[in-house]
Amino acid sequence: MKTEKIIIILILTLIFSCQNEKKKSEIITDSKIELGKNISKAESKLDSNLNAKNSSENLTFRKITELDKYKEFTEIVGMVLDGTDKALSYIQKDSIQVLILEQVIRDNTSKVKFEILDEVQLVADKSKLFSEPTDCKLTEEPDERFIFGIAKYQEKEYFDKDHILKVWKIDLTDNKFKEIKPEKVKCFNHWFGYDE
Repeated sequence: MKTEKIIIILILTLIFSCQNEKKKSEIITDSKIELGKNISKAESKLDSNLNAKNSSENLTFRKITELDKYKEFTEIVGMVLDGTDKALSYIQKDSIQVLILEQVIRDNTSKVKFEILDEVQLVADKSKLFSEPTDCKLTEEPDERFIFGIAKYQEKEYFDKDHILKVWKIDLTDNKFKEIKPEKVKCFNHWFGYDE
């Protein structure tokens, strides 16, 4: 009789502890669902903040470093792409190199403004880089225009393939940078032969 009571007590204890574990599991599952909802809300809030920031920064500007996003950057070079209403800016901050494709807006003949169309970034030690984007040509289509690369400094007329870090073609139809493999281009060092 004592053995039967002990067995019944053990069974009841097991049943009771299983129910407690089930309740804990449900609580944990519920808290995971709630946490998931909170993360999802936070992500959508972050996305909307980024979209709001991006749309607010699609405003026109006179100088790229006027934008909050680029306030701490230094503009290295800016140029209008010959025969177009587009411009290219090259800016950097520490090891971040950024090429920006811009729309030229001529509201007033004396003051030109710009709007960002696309941008590409590269992280590289600026002390080892060529001073500005280098002009490149496709080896198979040498008449193709608006191909720019970022290269490591080299004292040669044309950069070796292993010195070219990234190359992009500016697609004026889509207003986007399209990356090209360095093996497909020849990039000119326009400072070659100049004494410093």
